[in-house]
Amino acid sequence: MELFARNPEIFLLVTLNYLLVAIALIHLIFKSDYPIGSRLIWVAILWVVPVLGIAAYWLVWYRRQGKL
Repeated sequence: MELFARNPEIFLLVTLNYLLVAIALIHLIFKSDYPIGSRLIWVAILWVVPVLGIAAYWLVWYRRQGKL
């Protein structure tokens, strides 16, 4: 917990990022209708591209649903 003691902002941002990625992955696995190839690509994007991957996933999802 030395990272939290020295840089609490960074620790909280990284924790928030992993929570959002976990939520997006749960949604991707259980609630989306993507084919398996697209799901694997989204999993890679969510883990490799920290903040933009999460934003891109939800933006594409809402566009597919016609909410944007």
